[in-house]
Amino acid sequence: MKKSQTEFTWPYPIKWGEEQRVDTDILILGGGIAGCWAAIAAAKNKGVSVTLVEKARTIRSGAGGSGCDHWEHAVTNPSCPLTPEEITHAQIDSNDGYNNGISHYIEAREGYDRLLDLEKMGGKIRDTEDEFKGADFRDEESKFLFAYDYVNRYTIRTWGTTFKPALHQECQRLNVGILDRTMITGLLTESGKPRGRVVGAVGFHVHTGRFVIIRAKATVLCTSRPSRLWLFTPDLAGISE
Repeated sequence: MKKSQTEFTWPYPIKWGEEQRVDTDILILGGGIAGCWAAIAAAKNKGVSVTLVEKARTIRSGAGGSGCDHWEHAVTNPSCPLTPEEITHAQIDSNDGYNNGISHYIEAREGYDRLLDLEKMGGKIRDTEDEFKGADFRDEESKFLFAYDYVNRYTIRTWGTTFKPALHQECQRLNVGILDRTMITGLLTESGKPRGRVVGAVGFHVHTGRFVIIRAKATVLCTSRPSRLWLFTPDLAGISE
């Protein structure tokens, strides 16, 4: 047989026989949008060590890694005449009651505040260059750009590509330990018993194969689902997020 004209050489050192052991107070599994927010919230507690584990690179990983062009349900922004309760009931009614009103209410009540938090971290949410000055979807005072509904103005256009790097930077500022390129394969339980109290997790580095063992006092699962841009099913009302 002829030798292949192109030979592939694995560019990373192989460390199958090595172990990395980590002890932490709070372990966050998943470094997407939810994982970063969870890590940031946990790390604000003084004296608490936080470790975040992500199978890719946290700075751009997850369904939100590439960013978003609008922020829904910023209902409490000054330009919106609606209340969180009104938006929540409208969503429930539009699905004939088959919807999670609790989660939608939390989103409507706190969405704008979280957007402002992202801005403080470095995310861009305003037309600061006045590129769209005078447009009917722009609020001249706040420099917000609104999407879809220019009357009720509860959806704000954003520069979402800045969000994940901003969250990553905030994690670093708060000294969150970040284990990138680490795939978690199982949870550790107390005494090794099934369904026992979770005391950590195990996995491996996806480049080197090094085995990773993490012991934690609390573990937060933020691994979401295998979806990049949009999850849609036509036969289940409300499952189109």
